Amino acid sequence: MMGSHLMKKLNFVAAVFVAMAFFGGFAGAADMKEEETTEKFLGRAEERSYKKVETLREHKRYKTKLLVSAAQGYDDNVFLDPQRKADTFSEFIIDGSISYPMNGRWDFFFEASTHDITYWEATSASLIDTDLKIGFEGRLFGGITVNAYNDIEMMEYQKNDNGEYVGDKAGIVIKQKLPNNFFHAFEYQYYYKNFSDRKAFNGWGGFSDYDRVDRRNTLDYSLGMYMKKSMFKVFGEYFKNDSNDSYLDYYDYDSTKLGASAIYLITKKLSAYASYYRQFRYYSGRTIPDDPTTREHDRGWVTSASLYYDITKNATLGLNYSYRQNKSNYPAQKYSGSITSLGMYYRF
Repeated sequence: MMGSHLMKKLNFVAAVFVAMAFFGGFAGAADMKEEETTEKFLGRAEERSYKKVETLREHKRYKTKLLVSAAQGYDDNVFLDPQRKADTFSEFIIDGSISYPMNGRWDFFFEASTHDITYWEATSASLIDTDLKIGFEGRLFGGITVNAYNDIEMMEYQKNDNGEYVGDKAGIVIKQKLPNNFFHAFEYQYYYKNFSDRKAFNGWGGFSDYDRVDRRNTLDYSLGMYMKKSMFKVFGEYFKNDSNDSYLDYYDYDSTKLGASAIYLITKKLSAYASYYRQFRYYSGRTIPDDPTTREHDRGWVTSASLYYDITKNATLGLNYSYRQNKSNYPAQKYSGSITSLGMYYRF
Protein backbone atom coordinates (compact mmCIF):
# COMPACT_ATOMS: atom_id res chain seq x y z
CA MET A 1 0.00 0.00 0.00
CA MET A 2 2.85 2.39 0.85
CA GLY A 3 4.39 1.70 -2.58
CA SER A 4 1.09 2.53 -4.31
CA HIS A 5 0.75 5.72 -2.23
CA LEU A 6 4.33 6.73 -3.10
CA MET A 7 3.77 6.20 -6.82
CA LYS A 8 0.64 8.39 -6.68
CA LYS A 9 2.76 11.15 -5.15
CA LEU A 10 5.45 10.72 -7.80
CA ASN A 11 2.85 10.90 -10.58
CA PHE A 12 1.39 14.08 -9.05
CA VAL A 13 4.82 15.74 -8.83
CA ALA A 14 5.58 14.71 -12.42
CA ALA A 15 2.24 16.12 -13.56
CA VAL A 16 2.99 19.48 -11.92
CA PHE A 17 6.43 19.52 -13.60
CA VAL A 18 4.87 18.75 -17.01
CA ALA A 19 2.49 21.67 -16.63
CA MET A 20 5.31 23.99 -15.61
CA ALA A 21 7.57 22.76 -18.43
CA PHE A 22 5.06 23.18 -21.23
CA PHE A 23 3.38 26.39 -20.09
CA GLY A 24 5.95 28.12 -17.88
CA GLY A 25 8.97 30.25 -18.67
CA PHE A 26 12.61 29.26 -18.42
CA ALA A 27 15.70 31.25 -17.47
CA GLY A 28 18.79 31.52 -19.68
CA ALA A 29 20.74 28.69 -21.18
CA ALA A 30 24.32 27.84 -22.19
CA ASP A 31 26.39 26.02 -24.84
CA MET A 32 29.84 25.65 -26.26
CA LYS A 33 31.00 25.79 -29.84
CA GLU A 34 33.48 23.22 -31.15
CA GLU A 35 35.83 25.46 -33.10
CA GLU A 36 38.28 22.88 -34.39
CA THR A 37 36.38 20.09 -36.10
CA THR A 38 33.27 19.15 -38.02
CA GLU A 39 30.17 17.74 -36.35
CA LYS A 40 31.21 14.11 -36.56
CA PHE A 41 28.20 12.16 -35.35
CA LEU A 42 27.32 10.82 -38.75
CA GLY A 43 25.69 7.66 -37.43
CA ARG A 44 23.46 9.22 -34.78
CA ALA A 45 20.31 9.38 -36.92
CA GLU A 46 20.59 5.71 -37.83
CA GLU A 47 21.49 4.85 -34.27
CA ARG A 48 18.45 6.55 -32.80
CA SER A 49 16.23 4.87 -35.37
CA TYR A 50 17.50 1.33 -35.02
CA LYS A 51 18.35 1.14 -31.34
CA LYS A 52 14.59 1.07 -30.69
CA VAL A 53 14.52 -2.53 -31.88
CA GLU A 54 14.33 -4.64 -28.73
CA THR A 55 15.34 -8.24 -28.12
CA LEU A 56 13.52 -9.90 -25.23
CA ARG A 57 15.62 -12.45 -23.42
CA GLU A 58 13.62 -15.59 -22.68
CA HIS A 59 12.61 -15.99 -19.02
CA LYS A 60 14.17 -12.60 -18.17
CA ARG A 61 12.45 -9.42 -16.98
CA TYR A 62 14.99 -7.07 -18.53
CA LYS A 63 15.25 -5.91 -22.14
CA THR A 64 18.48 -5.46 -24.06
CA LYS A 65 19.43 -3.62 -27.26
CA LEU A 66 22.65 -3.68 -29.25
CA LEU A 67 23.66 -1.83 -32.40
CA VAL A 68 26.96 -2.30 -34.25
CA SER A 69 27.77 -0.26 -37.35
CA ALA A 70 30.74 0.30 -39.65
CA ALA A 71 30.98 2.91 -42.41
CA GLN A 72 33.42 4.33 -44.94
CA GLY A 73 33.11 7.94 -46.05
CA TYR A 74 34.54 11.08 -47.62
CA ASP A 75 34.66 14.53 -45.98
CA ASP A 76 35.49 17.42 -48.33
CA ASN A 77 36.18 19.95 -45.54
CA VAL A 78 37.44 18.15 -42.44
CA PHE A 79 38.18 21.24 -40.31
CA LEU A 80 35.38 23.46 -41.64
CA ASP A 81 37.62 26.31 -42.73
CA PRO A 82 38.47 28.14 -46.00
CA GLN A 83 41.44 25.80 -46.64
CA ARG A 84 38.99 22.90 -47.31
CA LYS A 85 41.16 19.95 -46.30
CA ALA A 86 39.48 16.81 -47.74
CA ASP A 87 40.01 13.25 -46.55
CA THR A 88 38.47 9.80 -46.35
CA PHE A 89 37.51 8.29 -43.01
CA SER A 90 36.40 5.05 -41.38
CA GLU A 91 33.66 5.05 -38.76
CA PHE A 92 32.66 2.46 -36.17
CA ILE A 93 29.84 2.56 -33.60
CA ILE A 94 28.84 0.10 -30.90
CA ASP A 95 25.87 0.95 -28.70
CA GLY A 96 24.27 -1.28 -26.08
CA SER A 97 21.61 -0.79 -23.42
CA ILE A 98 19.67 -2.70 -20.80
CA SER A 99 16.40 -1.71 -19.12
CA TYR A 100 14.81 -3.26 -16.05
CA PRO A 101 11.17 -2.72 -15.01
CA MET A 102 10.95 -1.68 -11.35
CA ASN A 103 7.14 -1.73 -11.35
CA GLY A 104 4.30 -1.24 -13.79
CA ARG A 105 5.19 2.36 -14.60
CA TRP A 106 8.91 2.98 -14.09
CA ASP A 107 11.95 1.39 -15.73
CA PHE A 108 15.62 1.72 -14.87
CA PHE A 109 18.06 1.80 -17.84
CA PHE A 110 21.79 1.85 -18.54
CA GLU A 111 23.45 2.58 -21.90
CA ALA A 112 27.05 2.44 -23.05
CA SER A 113 28.31 3.53 -26.48
CA THR A 114 31.59 4.08 -28.30
CA HIS A 115 31.94 6.07 -31.53
CA ASP A 116 35.25 5.92 -33.39
CA ILE A 117 36.13 8.02 -36.46
CA THR A 118 39.57 7.59 -38.03
CA TYR A 119 40.84 9.89 -40.80
CA TRP A 120 43.52 8.51 -43.09
CA GLU A 121 45.49 11.77 -43.55
CA ALA A 122 43.95 14.46 -41.31
CA THR A 123 44.74 12.40 -38.24
CA SER A 124 44.32 15.32 -35.82
CA ALA A 125 40.57 15.06 -36.46
CA SER A 126 40.39 11.35 -35.53
CA LEU A 127 38.38 10.82 -32.37
CA ILE A 128 36.88 8.33 -29.95
CA ASP A 129 33.70 9.40 -28.16
CA THR A 130 32.45 7.25 -25.26
CA ASP A 131 29.17 7.68 -23.36
CA LEU A 132 27.93 6.03 -20.17
CA LYS A 133 24.28 6.84 -19.50
CA ILE A 134 22.01 5.93 -16.59
CA GLY A 135 18.42 6.94 -15.90
CA PHE A 136 14.75 6.22 -15.28
CA GLU A 137 11.76 6.23 -17.63
CA GLY A 138 8.18 6.44 -16.43
CA ARG A 139 4.76 6.15 -18.08
CA LEU A 140 2.23 8.62 -16.71
CA PHE A 141 -1.35 9.62 -17.46
CA GLY A 142 -2.53 11.16 -20.74
CA GLY A 143 0.02 9.35 -22.92
CA ILE A 144 2.94 11.12 -21.18
CA THR A 145 6.34 9.50 -20.69
CA VAL A 146 9.18 11.01 -18.65
CA ASN A 147 12.86 10.16 -19.10
CA ALA A 148 15.41 11.47 -16.58
CA TYR A 149 19.08 10.71 -17.22
CA ASN A 150 22.72 11.43 -16.49
CA ASP A 151 25.32 10.84 -19.22
CA ILE A 152 29.09 10.87 -18.70
CA GLU A 153 30.92 11.61 -21.97
CA MET A 154 34.64 11.17 -22.66
CA MET A 155 35.95 12.75 -25.87
CA GLU A 156 39.45 11.77 -26.98
CA TYR A 157 41.35 13.02 -30.01
CA GLN A 158 44.30 10.84 -30.97
CA LYS A 159 46.51 13.81 -31.98
CA ASN A 160 44.72 16.86 -30.65
CA ASP A 161 44.89 17.12 -26.86
CA ASN A 162 43.37 20.61 -26.88
CA GLY A 163 40.04 19.22 -28.03
CA GLU A 164 39.74 16.48 -25.40
CA TYR A 165 37.24 16.84 -22.57
CA VAL A 166 35.17 14.98 -20.01
CA GLY A 167 31.53 16.01 -19.98
CA ASP A 168 28.46 15.39 -17.88
CA LYS A 169 24.96 15.69 -19.35
CA ALA A 170 21.97 15.68 -17.02
CA GLY A 171 18.48 16.15 -18.36
CA ILE A 172 14.82 15.30 -18.55
CA VAL A 173 12.69 14.48 -21.61
CA ILE A 174 8.90 14.70 -21.52
CA LYS A 175 6.95 13.17 -24.41
CA GLN A 176 3.22 13.04 -25.01
CA LYS A 177 0.98 11.38 -27.58
CA LEU A 178 -1.65 13.72 -28.98
CA PRO A 179 -4.91 13.06 -30.89
CA ASN A 180 -4.83 12.27 -34.63
CA ASN A 181 -1.38 10.61 -34.47
CA PHE A 182 0.39 13.78 -33.36
CA PHE A 183 3.05 13.86 -30.66
CA HIS A 184 5.31 16.42 -29.04
CA ALA A 185 8.32 16.42 -26.75
CA PHE A 186 10.18 18.84 -24.50
CA GLU A 187 13.75 18.41 -23.27
CA TYR A 188 15.89 20.30 -20.80
CA GLN A 189 19.61 19.43 -20.51
CA TYR A 190 22.51 20.75 -18.48
CA TYR A 191 25.91 20.00 -20.05
CA TYR A 192 29.25 20.51 -18.28
CA LYS A 193 32.59 20.10 -20.10
CA ASN A 194 36.07 20.16 -18.61
CA PHE A 195 39.00 20.47 -21.03
CA SER A 196 41.77 18.93 -18.93
CA ASP A 197 44.58 19.71 -21.44
CA ARG A 198 43.54 23.26 -22.35
CA LYS A 199 43.90 26.26 -20.05
CA ALA A 200 41.33 29.04 -20.21
CA PHE A 201 42.42 32.48 -21.44
CA ASN A 202 42.19 35.30 -18.93
CA GLY A 203 40.91 38.80 -19.72
CA TRP A 204 44.32 39.97 -21.00
CA GLY A 205 44.75 37.20 -23.58
CA GLY A 206 47.19 35.05 -21.60
CA PHE A 207 46.60 31.60 -20.18
CA SER A 208 45.12 31.35 -16.70
CA ASP A 209 45.86 28.68 -14.09
CA TYR A 210 42.46 27.01 -14.66
CA ASP A 211 41.26 24.41 -17.15
CA ARG A 212 38.79 25.63 -19.72
CA VAL A 213 35.25 24.79 -18.58
CA ASP A 214 32.06 25.17 -20.64
CA ARG A 215 28.48 25.01 -19.38
CA ARG A 216 25.33 24.65 -21.42
CA ASN A 217 21.64 24.77 -20.53
CA THR A 218 19.55 23.67 -23.49
CA LEU A 219 15.83 23.86 -24.19
CA ASP A 220 14.45 21.74 -27.03
CA TYR A 221 10.90 21.30 -28.32
CA SER A 222 9.57 19.16 -31.18
CA LEU A 223 6.15 18.50 -32.69
CA GLY A 224 5.47 15.65 -35.09
CA MET A 225 2.92 13.39 -36.72
CA TYR A 226 2.86 9.70 -37.62
CA MET A 227 1.28 8.73 -40.93
CA LYS A 228 0.74 5.37 -42.56
CA LYS A 229 4.19 5.15 -44.17
CA SER A 230 5.97 8.19 -42.83
CA MET A 231 6.78 10.41 -39.89
CA PHE A 232 7.26 14.20 -40.03
CA LYS A 233 8.66 16.44 -37.27
CA VAL A 234 9.50 20.10 -36.75
CA PHE A 235 11.78 21.24 -33.94
CA GLY A 236 13.38 24.21 -32.27
CA GLU A 237 16.35 24.44 -29.91
CA TYR A 238 17.86 27.26 -27.89
CA PHE A 239 21.07 27.30 -25.87
CA LYS A 240 23.59 29.85 -24.64
CA ASN A 241 27.27 29.14 -24.24
CA ASP A 242 28.88 30.01 -20.92
CA SER A 243 32.66 29.51 -20.77
CA ASN A 244 35.33 30.57 -18.29
CA ASP A 245 37.54 31.46 -21.28
CA SER A 246 37.12 35.20 -20.72
CA TYR A 247 39.34 36.80 -23.37
CA LEU A 248 36.81 38.73 -25.49
CA ASP A 249 34.25 36.19 -24.17
CA TYR A 250 35.39 34.12 -27.11
CA TYR A 251 33.17 31.08 -26.52
CA ASP A 252 30.08 32.88 -25.19
CA TYR A 253 27.19 33.06 -27.63
CA ASP A 254 23.46 32.49 -28.08
CA SER A 255 22.33 29.80 -30.52
CA THR A 256 18.92 29.11 -32.03
CA LYS A 257 18.13 26.15 -34.29
CA LEU A 258 14.93 25.69 -36.30
CA GLY A 259 14.35 22.71 -38.54
CA ALA A 260 12.38 19.70 -39.72
CA SER A 261 12.95 16.01 -40.47
CA ALA A 262 11.02 13.19 -42.11
CA ILE A 263 11.17 9.41 -42.55
CA TYR A 264 9.35 7.68 -45.42
CA LEU A 265 8.93 3.93 -45.97
CA ILE A 266 9.31 3.50 -49.74
CA THR A 267 8.90 -0.29 -49.63
CA LYS A 268 8.95 -2.90 -46.90
CA LYS A 269 12.75 -2.95 -47.08
CA LEU A 270 13.68 0.51 -48.38
CA SER A 271 13.28 3.73 -46.38
CA ALA A 272 14.41 7.33 -46.76
CA TYR A 273 15.37 9.99 -44.22
CA ALA A 274 15.80 13.75 -44.72
CA SER A 275 16.41 16.71 -42.43
CA TYR A 276 17.13 20.42 -42.61
CA TYR A 277 17.79 23.11 -40.03
CA ARG A 278 18.95 26.71 -39.78
CA GLN A 279 21.23 27.89 -36.98
CA PHE A 280 21.80 31.47 -35.79
CA ARG A 281 24.69 32.36 -33.46
CA TYR A 282 25.25 35.74 -31.78
CA TYR A 283 28.47 36.24 -29.80
CA SER A 284 28.34 38.34 -26.66
CA GLY A 285 31.95 39.55 -26.73
CA ARG A 286 33.80 38.29 -29.82
CA THR A 287 34.40 41.09 -32.32
CA ILE A 288 35.48 40.99 -35.95
CA PRO A 289 39.10 42.00 -36.80
CA ASP A 290 38.21 44.89 -39.13
CA ASP A 291 35.84 46.56 -36.67
CA PRO A 292 36.37 46.04 -32.91
CA THR A 293 33.00 47.68 -32.23
CA THR A 294 31.06 45.02 -34.18
CA ARG A 295 30.30 41.65 -32.63
CA GLU A 296 30.47 38.46 -34.65
CA HIS A 297 27.24 36.80 -35.73
CA ASP A 298 26.89 33.63 -37.82
CA ARG A 299 24.02 32.03 -39.66
CA GLY A 300 24.25 28.60 -41.21
CA TRP A 301 22.28 25.63 -42.35
CA VAL A 302 22.67 21.86 -42.54
CA THR A 303 20.77 19.43 -44.74
CA SER A 304 21.01 15.63 -44.70
CA ALA A 305 19.55 12.75 -46.70
CA SER A 306 19.84 8.98 -46.28
CA LEU A 307 18.61 5.77 -47.89
CA TYR A 308 18.40 2.52 -45.90
CA TYR A 309 17.89 -0.96 -47.26
CA ASP A 310 17.12 -3.89 -44.96
CA ILE A 311 19.22 -6.79 -46.21
CA THR A 312 17.90 -9.05 -43.46
CA LYS A 313 15.71 -8.54 -40.40
CA ASN A 314 18.70 -7.30 -38.39
CA ALA A 315 21.14 -5.99 -41.04
CA THR A 316 20.71 -2.69 -42.90
CA LEU A 317 22.79 -0.96 -45.57
CA GLY A 318 22.78 2.86 -45.45
CA LEU A 319 23.90 5.59 -47.86
CA ASN A 320 24.23 9.00 -46.17
CA TYR A 321 24.91 12.54 -47.38
CA SER A 322 25.03 15.85 -45.50
CA TYR A 323 25.92 19.39 -46.52
CA ARG A 324 26.79 22.26 -44.15
CA GLN A 325 27.31 25.94 -44.84
CA ASN A 326 28.04 28.87 -42.55
CA LYS A 327 27.91 32.59 -43.33
CA SER A 328 29.46 35.15 -40.98
CA ASN A 329 30.48 38.80 -40.77
CA TYR A 330 33.91 37.39 -39.82
CA PRO A 331 35.43 36.04 -43.09
CA ALA A 332 37.48 33.30 -41.37
CA GLN A 333 34.25 31.74 -40.10
CA LYS A 334 32.73 31.33 -43.57
CA TYR A 335 32.82 27.73 -44.77
CA SER A 336 30.93 24.94 -46.49
CA GLY A 337 31.43 21.21 -46.61
CA SER A 338 29.79 17.90 -47.38
CA ILE A 339 30.11 14.38 -45.99
CA THR A 340 29.20 11.17 -47.84
CA SER A 341 29.30 7.71 -46.29
CA LEU A 342 28.21 4.14 -46.91
CA GLY A 343 27.63 1.97 -43.86
CA MET A 344 26.34 -1.34 -42.54
CA TYR A 345 24.19 -1.43 -39.40
CA TYR A 346 23.51 -4.60 -37.46
CA ARG A 347 21.03 -4.93 -34.59
CA PHE A 348 20.90 -7.71 -32.04
